[in-house]
Parts: sequence; structure tokens; C-alpha cells
Amino acid sequence: MPTRRAPAIVLSLLAGACTPAAFGWNDQLPSPLQRYRDAFTEAVGTELVETTTRDELLGRLDAAAVLWLGDHHASSALHGLHFDLLDAVAARCAARGRGLVLALEAVGDADEADVAAFLGSTIELPELRRRMRSRWSGSWLDDPALDPWYYRALLAFARRVGVAVRALEPVPRLPLAVRDPAIAARVLELVASHRGSLVVVVVGQAHLLGEGDLVGRTALPALVVGGEPPAALRRRSSAPRPRGQLHRSDGGVWWFAELLAPAE
Repeated sequence: MPTRRAPAIVLSLLAGACTPAAFGWNDQLPSPLQRYRDAFTEAVGTELVETTTRDELLGRLDAAAVLWLGDHHASSALHGLHFDLLDAVAARCAARGRGLVLALEAVGDADEADVAAFLGSTIELPELRRRMRSRWSGSWLDDPALDPWYYRALLAFARRVGVAVRALEPVPRLPLAVRDPAIAARVLELVASHRGSLVVVVVGQAHLLGEGDLVGRTALPALVVGGEPPAALRRRSSAPRPRGQLHRSDGGVWWFAELLAPAE
């Protein structure tokens, strides 16, 4: 990616969706976006201070209102781990008679009616994809720069287990400076309107801490699971870690053991 950008392009990135093109997760980002990402990296910490199993983590969710699932939008390895966890979360909630809500960055608020029609089997996935593309050409159900199969599978999962799906924000995206306050307000609204349910928020991990600080803005009882660990944390992992474990960094974020391979 070129290091020099015209102002109009930088502004369009700031106003755009949180995609690899926008946050990129590389070393050549426009400076406001680089600072945003760096603030998250700094906030999650550099030390791994606690280890737990997936089953133990599920037990901690009983006292949580929100499970924050930090996303790295193009990581199929992360997305597979998300589904392992989500299947277990859904089973635990069902066994305890607890409601479950998926709040997704991947859909816009104008998509909610069509998503509800898909969940109710009134329309099928090809029609849902067509309708979403008609509203925004970069629909996450079809954007090849992401992992669109993951976002389609999230909706199929919600349909299979009977989970409500809610959008986090409008599309086109708001400017970055106001996105996080709007998302935080939406999460607070969802927790209040689905009292007693667990709200699982799937959102780009850089929104969670740092400048975005969705976790702090909402100040809800929550567990935070990161997406792709920063290099500083991977360097703390000198040996393979057992599958099914999660490790908490000193910034309060849990990370999947399978993604903590040492940086090359």
C-alpha cells in the first residue's frame, strides 16, 4: 500500500467500514488509523498473566452481560475458533434458559429486517446477500477482502440455534470519531432491552480498547476475547499451548492459545 495518500482518500478510509483496507493490520496505514491500532496494541498489554480452559471461561460468562469477540476480519483461523466457542456458549445458555443475542458489525441497521426474514426462513441466503449488496456494495457477506464465508456462517448459526441478530451501527459507516460512541450506545441499548440475556458482540478488535474503548465506554460486566494477538504477546509464547486454552494478557483480554504461536 503506498505510504502517501491524498486527503480525500484518507478521509474516506476514516469514514469507511472497519475492513482490512481501512485498518489493514500492516505497517503502512494513514497516521490516524495507525494511532488507532497502536492504541489498542498498547492497551492489551505485553504479558500473559492467567490461563483458563474454554469450560472455565464459559462459567465466568454466567456473571457477564456481554461477551466481546474481537474480530480480525480476514482471519479464517480466528473465525473457526469463534465458532467452537459460540457453539459452546449457545449450548450453555440453552441449558440455563438464558437468552442469547448476536450483535454484529457485519450488518447495518437497515439490514435488520432482511436478516430477521432470513432467520425466520422467509428468505434464503442468496436473496439476503442480494438485498444487502443493493444497499452497500461492500457488504461483508460478499467482500473478498474479508472472510465473507464467516459472516454468512454467523447468520446460518443464528438461524440454526434460534439466536436473535442485531446490527451495531448504520451503513454507510459513520466517521471513525463517532463510530465507537454510537456502537457503545447501541450495546447498552441491547443489554437493557434483552435483560438477562448474554449479548455477544462481534466487532473489529481495535474498537475494544485504546481510542475506541468500547469495553470502557459501556462499563458492563463482560469478558473480552481478542482476535489476532499482537507480536509482543506472541513473543511471550515460546512453546506450543494446548488447544482449548485461553490466556489473559495484563490488559484484561483473553486470547486463544492456538493463535499465540511465536512471531516469526
